[in-house]
Amino acid sequence: MHSFRLHNSYTGAAYYQHDLLSSDMLIHGFFTRKGGLSKGVFSGLNAALNSGDQISDINKNRQIVTQSMTHKKYQLITLNQIHGNRVMTIDNFCTGNTDDIKKSVSSLKADGFATEKKDVLLGILTADCAPILMADTKAGVIGACHAGWKGATSGIIENTLLAMCNIGASRQDICCVVGPAIAKKSYQVGHDLRNSVLEKYPSAYEFFAPDTQGSMISGENKFLFDLQGFCVLVLEHAQIKNHGIINVDTYKNQDLLYSYRYICHSRKQQYGRQVSVIGLR
Repeated sequence: MHSFRLHNSYTGAAYYQHDLLSSDMLIHGFFTRKGGLSKGVFSGLNAALNSGDQISDINKNRQIVTQSMTHKKYQLITLNQIHGNRVMTIDNFCTGNTDDIKKSVSSLKADGFATEKKDVLLGILTADCAPILMADTKAGVIGACHAGWKGATSGIIENTLLAMCNIGASRQDICCVVGPAIAKKSYQVGHDLRNSVLEKYPSAYEFFAPDTQGSMISGENKFLFDLQGFCVLVLEHAQIKNHGIINVDTYKNQDLLYSYRYICHSRKQQYGRQVSVIGLR
């Protein structure tokens, strides 16, 4: 059985790594909020450029992420994530230098990307949704996507895998790890969300459990949803056999991870995002 561990970098940052992605060819880390220079509600290693945090702190935090992963020159790139199913391939999108790639990608509305390039770190920003890191070390292809329930039901996972295969990856060789996300016990949802998921994936029934207490309080049918388990189901439907989970609840670990739902329940307006990264050596 595969396992994961929490690592503490010399930079002060902390990140999870999973055995499935442990390879001499790969760089990867599911970063926490530990370390970093952001303050207040963003306190820690906030890596989201459009979060409302001080841009100088965000840029320094992103430098810390890169330095924690490698001493060589890599460019951390992220997307303008919109809970959709659009995926881009770095190699085909921009052929300029890494600064050009960063500017182009960060302005693109997409939730997944793939590449063969060895000088970039693909970064996925989350605060309850599931980051999924993917790699085919035989082909030298990596991918990453942001999977909330909307993206996962609309095809973001399958589209990211397809983008990888289009540049040489093979489904039988791709390894995928679903990173820290809101856990089932913390994720109360309504019947509309449940119906939307089951309409696309009837076999996802097992990932919903009645929330008796929540239903009594609200007077409506409420359910608890296993987002990570659902993402694994989607991966299996896409013929991915090599997959794993870092089963850490973002909602219940506020000292370590950012959580959008926790911020909402605390009646605050802004929140940070942790970043999960993968790169090729």
